[in-house]
Amino acid sequence: MKTFPTSAAWCLGILFISVSLITTGSSEVQVVGSANPVVALAGDDVILPCSLKPSVSAEDMVVRWTRLNQKSEVVHLYLDGRDSNVGQSPSYSGRTSLFNEELKNGNVSLKLTRVTLSDAGNYMCFIPKLTSQVKETTVQLFVGAVSQPVISIDGTKGWGVVLKCESGGWFPEPEMEWLDSSGTILPADGPPERHRDSEDLYTVRRRVTVNQTDNNRFTCIVQQQEINHLKETEIHVPDEVFPKSQVGLIVGLIAAGAVGVIAASAIGVYKWRKHTEEEEQSKRWEEQSRKLLEEQQEQSKRLEEHRRKLLEEREEEQRQGWEEQNHAEFVTRHKDDLIQMVSEGKSIASELHKKKLIPDEMNSQISAAGTSQDQMRLLFKALEEAEDRTRLKSDFHRTLLDLEPELVYHLSGYYSFKEQSKRWQEHQKEQSKRWAEKNHAEFVTRNKYHLIQNVYEGKSIASELHKKKLIPDEMNSQISAAGTSQDQMRLLYEALEEAEAEDRTRVKSAFYLILLHLEPELVLNLEKKRREQGLEDKIGK
Repeated sequence: MKTFPTSAAWCLGILFISVSLITTGSSEVQVVGSANPVVALAGDDVILPCSLKPSVSAEDMVVRWTRLNQKSEVVHLYLDGRDSNVGQSPSYSGRTSLFNEELKNGNVSLKLTRVTLSDAGNYMCFIPKLTSQVKETTVQLFVGAVSQPVISIDGTKGWGVVLKCESGGWFPEPEMEWLDSSGTILPADGPPERHRDSEDLYTVRRRVTVNQTDNNRFTCIVQQQEINHLKETEIHVPDEVFPKSQVGLIVGLIAAGAVGVIAASAIGVYKWRKHTEEEEQSKRWEEQSRKLLEEQQEQSKRLEEHRRKLLEEREEEQRQGWEEQNHAEFVTRHKDDLIQMVSEGKSIASELHKKKLIPDEMNSQISAAGTSQDQMRLLFKALEEAEDRTRLKSDFHRTLLDLEPELVYHLSGYYSFKEQSKRWQEHQKEQSKRWAEKNHAEFVTRNKYHLIQNVYEGKSIASELHKKKLIPDEMNSQISAAGTSQDQMRLLYEALEEAEAEDRTRVKSAFYLILLHLEPELVLNLEKKRREQGLEDKIGK
């Protein structure tokens, strides 16, 4: 029997361990959920599955569960090793929890208690700390409601008995059938009657005429395939209930006729009420749509007005600062000329004293000075001793311009002043453009994840940016070929981040303007949410 040398065995062992470590180290941790919808009944507790594969501890990670609707509600937040729930939607307060003892095994499933019909929808499990591409998964929650059907005898028809089955409080809308004792479906007296109440719950009603059998047992079943639930009720009809003679037949016919008249009247009233309700609902919907459109237009108008005022205030502040700086430079530059040529030093000092820009003692000294040159030397001394030197020199310039305008024009040059004003206007225009682009870029960056989930025009936005030569041909082709809107938006954000650093703000600004044109309601809602959050922060401070 041959044996390996000891050294060869060691080499094989080390090779096996190395391969195992390389294989284990290369596995990428991903977030996985459930491919099938989670089904629950109203009032139940439900678990939304989410875990890390391969299994690693999530105790030190951030776990965020959100509801993927228009508001993107925060359902549960695990942060800094504990349940934080900062910003949690009030409708989920006290109803969510993680399995903390399972976090070390990578289990970050969410338990949602006392579910309601309004809880139905898509939920996203997101772990931002992961370095892999798959940091999130979506779980669909389907919520239903059921109730037990009730059977009653609704008169006779011919030689048979009319049975009525009614069941309310269902969601989604169920199907109803009648069966005999052998399980055979019985032909019902017409299609089922359906009604939906104000809470979106369905009531179903159906009648069947049955003849006397060996056991007179009949069953009404109500089932909902989507939530895989079935309820049934059985009735035993006594023999004496079935018509026995011609008198019974006549009585049955009369009863059936009365029931028919009542039913016809009820159906007529029901149809009339339904038609009236539909008309009223249509009017309410139109009125709500009109009000919503008016509110959106007014909100857009207010937003634009707010932006315009901010821009004007910013421009005015910059213009004033620019003017004060230029005035102060003029006074400093022409100090010697002004001392020799200004004859109104006393008057200038008096005006500055009225504005409390120079002290009483200095004003008295200037007034007592014998010559205009001495007055101006003392006035310049006051300017240099001031705390806010730039502002005081600017006021000095304005007062001098009122008293001796020709001297100011002579020293500064009128046409040179016009040229400076023109350059200032061009500078302000460029500043406003950069300010707007910066705000647009911040909006696109701040709302990245919300826009990826909710924007459906990614292909159109990419096409417009491509026409403007802001994204390359290859990236535009990749976005056009992407299967879902989320994939299109992810690729579009990759294109934004790949832009040159100096052009990134401009590209994001163009993205914002195109999005505002294609989906204005989404942009306005996000802007409104941002302003409301800012107001809450100010109130909190």
